[in-house]
Amino acid sequence: MNKRLCVILTVVFIFTFTCSVMAEEPSVGSKIVDLFLVRPISLVGATVSTGAYLVMSVPLAIMGGAETASTIMVDAPWRFTNQRYLGDFSHYKDNNSIAGCGPCKYGSRE
Repeated sequence: MNKRLCVILTVVFIFTFTCSVMAEEPSVGSKIVDLFLVRPISLVGATVSTGAYLVMSVPLAIMGGAETASTIMVDAPWRFTNQRYLGDFSHYKDNNSIAGCGPCKYGSRE
């Protein structure tokens, strides 16, 4: 019972602090969620995506789409995992916006 209460209070604490909107500095709750939830999941996703790219790299090179695929499948996931400040989900450290938050940076959608 005590363990269940601790987990419930932790979840409530995290989501209470992640609801701060329009803050200059990311809240403590969003930093905690980023550190313990988002970054490990994005690390696994980046690893799987890189592995999938390695499997598909020879056919992609033959078809001429290796550069675009490497940008989307390797660069973007690793950049999201490692090149953001803790708790900041909208910009990278070099102040470029994250690809999912704006227009497509990886070619035109025609």
